[in-house]
Amino acid sequence: MNDLLEKIDLTNLENAKFLVELKAGFNKELAKFHDKVKPPSKNGHVDFVSKKGGRTKYDYVQLEDLIKAIDTALNGIGMTWSQDSEVNNGAAKVRTRILSSNGYEYVSPWIVIKTSGQAQDIGSAITYAKRYSLGTSFGINSETDDDGQKAQESIRKQNSNNNSTTKANLNPVNRMITPKQLGEIKAQLIELGLAKGTSSDIEANKYLSMAKLKRLEDLSSDYAKALLKHIEEDLKQVKATENKSNEFDDFLKGR
Repeated sequence: MNDLLEKIDLTNLENAKFLVELKAGFNKELAKFHDKVKPPSKNGHVDFVSKKGGRTKYDYVQLEDLIKAIDTALNGIGMTWSQDSEVNNGAAKVRTRILSSNGYEYVSPWIVIKTSGQAQDIGSAITYAKRYSLGTSFGINSETDDDGQKAQESIRKQNSNNNSTTKANLNPVNRMITPKQLGEIKAQLIELGLAKGTSSDIEANKYLSMAKLKRLEDLSSDYAKALLKHIEEDLKQVKATENKSNEFDDFLKGR
């Protein structure tokens, strides 16, 4: 489907409308998924001391638990997913495809992890890459991310505080997102979309579904501040994909 979309002449108004409708259908189903999905427990553990004496310790979601959480939430929505994997010169490559019921397909960037070339290392790398690619494609954190978690907690806390705000603080001037914040968030969403190979609209809808809102303009100023931090942390995580080979080495040491 993506190959077909790439060949569409978007200078034609009808073609452009068709593509917008497809994307809208995809975003709608993805929003339903986020309403239903329950974050899987982090049942995997890494804990080891390096040669330099530093300690690495974190928890992560095992692939089978991540798949179960995603498939359960997708039930009845009409959206499906699959993954491609390749091995070239000892490097494991994985990407995720998400297909909407209307035929629109999202294809994630390749996750590439270099290995020793041994069969066991390649198998572990593929599993690791599948978990990371699947989690990021569906917007589910599969590893411990203290900063990201704090940002999400801040967003949830702000949402709760907004519901119990006194009348004195309900002045729209005080609680509405500022033009500067809106511009910063949109700029970050564009950068995040480019880094992930999606679009700013798809990324925005993921966050808006968390806030149960339909427009960025409806965010409060404090909520927007917490959301901006969350987006920045997600962007850091995506950019850190380039360093996944080193992280995978650490992962293997702690198993």
